[in-house]
This record gives sequence, C-alpha cells and structure tokens, in this order.
Amino acid sequence: MGQQNSKYGGSQNDPEKGVIPQNTKKIHGLSRILTTKAEHRREVAVQGWDKHDQNMRNMQMLKGLFKQLDPSVMKATGEVRGEVQLSYKYDFKRHLLLVKVIKCRELRSKDLRSKMSDPYVKLTLNPDPVGAGERRTAVVRQSNDPVFDEIFAFPLEESDLSDLKMVVQVMDADIMGEDDFIGEVVVEMNTFNFRESPFHTAWYSLNMETDLNVSGDLEISAEFQLPSSLFVTVRRAHSLIARDEGKTADPFVKLTVTGTSSMFQTQVIQDSLDPEWNETFEFDVTQEELSNRYLILHVIDHDPGTSNDSLGQVVVDLRTFDPERRLHETYQLSDMRNTDLLRSSWSRNATAQEFREALIAHASSKHPNFLFAEHSGKKVVNVSCRKAGARGTIRIIDGIPVK
Repeated sequence: MGQQNSKYGGSQNDPEKGVIPQNTKKIHGLSRILTTKAEHRREVAVQGWDKHDQNMRNMQMLKGLFKQLDPSVMKATGEVRGEVQLSYKYDFKRHLLLVKVIKCRELRSKDLRSKMSDPYVKLTLNPDPVGAGERRTAVVRQSNDPVFDEIFAFPLEESDLSDLKMVVQVMDADIMGEDDFIGEVVVEMNTFNFRESPFHTAWYSLNMETDLNVSGDLEISAEFQLPSSLFVTVRRAHSLIARDEGKTADPFVKLTVTGTSSMFQTQVIQDSLDPEWNETFEFDVTQEELSNRYLILHVIDHDPGTSNDSLGQVVVDLRTFDPERRLHETYQLSDMRNTDLLRSSWSRNATAQEFREALIAHASSKHPNFLFAEHSGKKVVNVSCRKAGARGTIRIIDGIPVK
C-alpha cells in the first residue's frame, strides 16, 4: 500500500511536504506569553473589584451628603433595609406582656469597613407606665441574618395595653464608638386582641427612627376657586416642642400638593413655640384632581448652624375636601416619615425629583472631587445648599467616611 498523503498533498512524515515541525523554543515562549496575559487579566480583575468597592463607598458618601441637605428628601429616601420577626403574648395570670425577639433578616451593615453587622435588638415601651426601662438581646457577631430567640417580660395591666407602643430598634454594636442605628419598628399594642388570639407572630419591615416626642398642632384653612385654584392658608401652630431641650424654635412650614410641581414655605418665625403665619399659597389643581391628591404640611425648625429639625407633619386627604365649602381645621402634628402615604407623596414631589437627578449627575461626573479622591489623615468637609436651606458634614478619617 502506498504512502498516504496529507490533506494538503504532503506526507505526514515529511516536514518539507506540508507538516510544520515542532519548535520547543516557540512553544515555551508562547506558553510564557499566555501565562503572563492570564496573570495580567487576574490582576486587572482584582483591581477592578477594588475600584468597584471604592466607587460604592464614594456613592454611599454622596448619598449620605444629599440626605443631609434636605430633610424632606431624607424622609422619603431613607436607606433602611431588613425585617425583624417578633412574637407577642399576654399572660393574664401574672399580668405580663411577653415579647419574643426571634430573628432578623437582610439587615444593612452601617460600617463601611465591613459588609456584616454586629446586631442586637432593643425594646422600650412608649409611654412607660411602670418604669420597665430598656431591654436588650445579646449581640450576634458578624451577621446580617441574626437569630436571637430571646423572651422579655414587661409587667403591665391589661388595661394599659390599649395606649402603649412597643418601640423595637435594631442596632449595630460598635466597640470603638457609639452603636449605629439599623432600623426600627413601632408596634401599636391596641392592634392585638389577646383574648381571642393568645399569640401574635409576624415579620415587621424596619423603618427609619420615629420621633414619638413630636407634639403640638397646626391650624390651616383651604378653599377652592374655579377653574383650578386651591388656596391654602397656614394659620398658626400651638405647643410645638423644640428638638434641643430647654430651647425655643424658629419654625416655618413647607407645604405641597402631591402631583403638582409646586412647593412653598412660610416665613421663619423666630423664637416661638406658638408661631403665627397667616400666609396663603395657591396650587394649580382642577376639581376633578382633588380626589387623587394629598396636601402635605411639614413644620420645620430652622437652624442656620446645622441641618434643620423636623417638628412634625400633617397630611390632609383632599378626597375629604368639599370644594364648595371652605375648610378650616386644626390638625395634630406627628412624625409621619415612615408612613407609606408620606413617603410616596414626597417621592412624587418635584423638589425630591430634582434632588435625585442632581445626585445622578454628580455621581456620573464624579463631582464634587473631594468625595471621589483618595484621602489620608483627617478631613472635615462642610457643604451647604442654598435652595434647600440646609448644610451637610462629612468627616473622613484615613480614607473612611464617618458620621
């Protein structure tokens, strides 16, 4: 049988007839090149992840700065995440309210240096009729899904339950400083009927911290004029409580109607807990739109030295407003920032949208520069926003942003 030729006509054993001979030096050289390229790709990948983490930290700093610049935006876009599972039972024989803290899930670490929290749960009554004080679980180290399974007893009469709130706070333990707030749930005890159902177990979504010390009321009036004018008059407020104990306030009122592009604010009244404004503002709303709109009023303590403080909110559902009659009411102020109604209403507000667009623009252009540059040592940066009438502060220690 004759010698078999290759596809290209050459002999498989004859290097001069189409078969490339093996070259050991070329093979080793090619191997070194491929190995070097692979190592380079791995190095670039590692550096890329480091850069990604740095960009994420920079974005957190930028978001934190924007949240400081406008209280209304902060209340609408708070970055609280996670849930806590609780179980309630009332012991009628021993007159004890039993609360079991079972576990949490999907918590957000507050420490930029670590992706894991050191969480614990803190329980308090509001008001506290028997001086039960604060109860705490043990700290679970390095977990965003901690399991506690701890039971706490509060000595209470059954009649006291209807007026009580249980404040449940999830905290991140910090051995180097003050513990960080992760999230909070305020549970109304009057929502439970222990006579009919002895146990109540549920998951609760964590919210921003609720100020239960908000007090006072706000008097307003409103009237509608065809074709599309809603006139709102901010009259006065009574019995406000200043955020700084022993001090007075410099209050003003921000107001908006959801679905419109208008936000107004009254003049600042200096040194008063019973301010009077009597200022009228016009919103462009048709009569048909009233049933889908809310009037939101936010009383704020003006503080030129630091960020403004919230003194409480009022939300008026305009479905209850009769356009043929004049409204004149006094509403109790409360901290409503964790209600779905207020959060969604602020999110539709044009000012909040403007802040979000500005945030995206700053992030895309990596501006201001100090947020996206490497730092060493200590640095304190103060930023003010004239339109929001607020200031923000960022402290950077060895490249790590802190409160």
